[in-house]
Amino acid sequence: MSATAFDAALDFEVGDLGPDGRAAVVLGGRRVPAVLVRRGMPKADPGWALVTAGEPLDARWHDAFEVVAADGHSAGRGVVLFPSPPPDLKPPRRRELLERLSGGEEGMVLVLAELAGIRGLGADEVAAFSRLAPARVEEIARGLESEAKVRILSFSPLSFVLQESLDFLRRRIATYLGQYHKKHPAQRTVPLARIEKRFGVAANVLNLALRALAKEGRVSLAGGEAELVGYRPTLSAEDEALLARMESLVLEGEFGRVSLDGLSRRLRLSPGRLQRLLAELMERKKIVEGPDGFIVHQRWLDEVVEKVRGSGRRELTVADFKALTGLTRKYAIPLLELLDEMGVTRRKGAARDVLR
Repeated sequence: MSATAFDAALDFEVGDLGPDGRAAVVLGGRRVPAVLVRRGMPKADPGWALVTAGEPLDARWHDAFEVVAADGHSAGRGVVLFPSPPPDLKPPRRRELLERLSGGEEGMVLVLAELAGIRGLGADEVAAFSRLAPARVEEIARGLESEAKVRILSFSPLSFVLQESLDFLRRRIATYLGQYHKKHPAQRTVPLARIEKRFGVAANVLNLALRALAKEGRVSLAGGEAELVGYRPTLSAEDEALLARMESLVLEGEFGRVSLDGLSRRLRLSPGRLQRLLAELMERKKIVEGPDGFIVHQRWLDEVVEKVRGSGRRELTVADFKALTGLTRKYAIPLLELLDEMGVTRRKGAARDVLR
């Protein structure tokens, strides 16, 4: 990593160089003028200093270097801890990071993953910061994942995210969903694309956080949408009137004669709003959706189940079912498939067994 400034650990006192801290640094076979200061560092840590070189140096974590004083004698040696450190680090935070970077390879990788945050850390970034080989970075990442400290996002190229960052993102998403519902009380779900845009994270990172929320039972995921479990949308009087009308149409069998597009036009509803209202009717157990979007009223479906089980038949053909319900083959077939899903019937060749 080409750098003109880096934090380092020294085996001598910076004050030994004189009040201006001027010296020369020998690193990687190059000798360049430099200034060493304790800028922002507490006096209790005299072995840490900021080294500002007069020319760019290929300085990476744990590189050893020599410091030559202005009079030409060797003042001591140092080790690079933080190439190109952020200039706005406050002393307590800087001290914390340097303490961790003074440790081993795992500690260094965790520091970089923490600084990367929810965007995740790539193996190339670790290589630019240190001199670790890609295979060694992967070995460290696997070990840290086994300790539940990071989650690997991909192997080719290798990238991973700190588990604490993922947990933080998970909490922020849950808070955001709650705030979104407050602003949009009629909407049950939030598009995943909207969440991704809101947090500006990669899709794989977002999916990890959402799956964790789903595993906790706080969020349900379906069809590219996220929903807070237990959330009940607040519907307007107009929406309630539409629900009543839609329920009536289903009960009368109107859904067997018009498409959802046609219904959307008939009720002057956008497709999105129509789907939300249909989902509300399903949540209220007023309607049931079967294969291929076949929709029936729960009351009518209960009557059909009662007819099938009350017929005394152990086996049912499509013709028998049509006679029982008065349906045409066009609607009898998808309804029979729905009964199969419900465990009322079980397909056996061209007929169906009636299950009790």
